[in-house]
Amino acid sequence: MTETILRLLTRLSEAGDDAILTGAVARPFQGPLFERLLSRRVLVEDARLTEWDVCDRCDCGLASRPIRSVGGEQFRAECPLDQAQDVNLTEDDLLVYRVEAAGLASVIGAAAGFKDAPSQLVEGLWQLGAFPSGSVVFLSFEAAALTSEAIVATLRQAAQGQDVTILVPAIPPAAAKRLRNAGLHMVETVSVMVPVAGGLGVAIDPATLKPPPGPGSLRVRSASAEVEWLGRSVVLSHQLFPVFQRLLAKAKTRDQVASGPEVEGTTGREAKDLIRELRAALVAAGFTKAEAETLIATARGRGYRLGVPASGIQIDG
Repeated sequence: MTETILRLLTRLSEAGDDAILTGAVARPFQGPLFERLLSRRVLVEDARLTEWDVCDRCDCGLASRPIRSVGGEQFRAECPLDQAQDVNLTEDDLLVYRVEAAGLASVIGAAAGFKDAPSQLVEGLWQLGAFPSGSVVFLSFEAAALTSEAIVATLRQAAQGQDVTILVPAIPPAAAKRLRNAGLHMVETVSVMVPVAGGLGVAIDPATLKPPPGPGSLRVRSASAEVEWLGRSVVLSHQLFPVFQRLLAKAKTRDQVASGPEVEGTTGREAKDLIRELRAALVAAGFTKAEAETLIATARGRGYRLGVPASGIQIDG
């Protein structure tokens, strides 16, 4: 695939706050698009270089070579031991640009067709927007943002029951497997960036971001009152399972939120007590508190809902 400045910056962004683009690497990309990236603060010019690396296997004892001007726009990093090792530099070689994550996330979101500015959920993780079909797209610049224990719960809570797609860098196999097992769809960011003339220089086809149909990530076995999610399962009591079934039924409707009276109609007890006991049963089975509150989510002022999209639910008899 043809290299583009945005694909290059996306790969560089895996370094997090240390992501930089040197003037020498930037030189082939100079032009109107590069200027637009500067104006949108995807790139921010940093302090110019004043030092250069020493020669390979040099015995001069210097940590670095100072750069000095030799007239006009010419510069030189001189080796004190071997003049043949001097490096002639141009002004471009001294330039350093810092890659700004917020600006880059905004441009990638725009390339995918989202009009609103992205919002940062946690460091290194952005929510780009949602498709009308009910899929929410996130963007991760750093693998570390996808390896925390709470990441699945964070994504599910932000998606509010809709399908999740994450644009990702290269991530550890164990983290990728965990996210896939949770029913989250992952796409390598640079793989869907298609070069186009003008504009941002790339476009992302929304069709490449939509999760493919597949088996449910939440499995419910009605005969045994067993609920399986994130690789763990819990068998609910005869009093709590009807509450969970009420939430399941609502998840298949347009509203997806079960009101307090609807929850109470299962046993006659107060909804808040039933929901608290339902979450406690999940925690007792090995789920974290955050995961329990994500699966059994509160819709403030309205009631309760499942934090898994209807397409991610499989019910066995």
